[in-house]
Amino acid sequence: MNPREQAAAETIRAAQELEVAARHLRTAARHMQGGEILRYAAHHLAARGHLLKAGQLLDALAVAHAARSIPDVEG
Repeated sequence: MNPREQAAAETIRAAQELEVAARHLRTAARHMQGGEILRYAAHHLAARGHLLKAGQLLDALAVAHAARSIPDVEG
C-alpha cells in the first residue's frame, strides 16, 4: 500500500471510530434518560475509548505529515 492509500485507510478508520463513539454516546443518553446509570457509564466509557483511538490515528497521521511537510520560508 502506498503512503496515500495508507493515509486514506487510516483516515477512514478514524472516521469509523468516531461513528462508533457517536453511537455509544446516543446509547448512553438513552440509558441516562431511563435512569440506568451503570449502563450509561459503560457506554460513556466505551465512547471515550473510541475517541481516544480516533485521536491516536489522527495524531499518527499528523506526525507522518509533519515529517514530510516543508514550510514556506519568508524573506
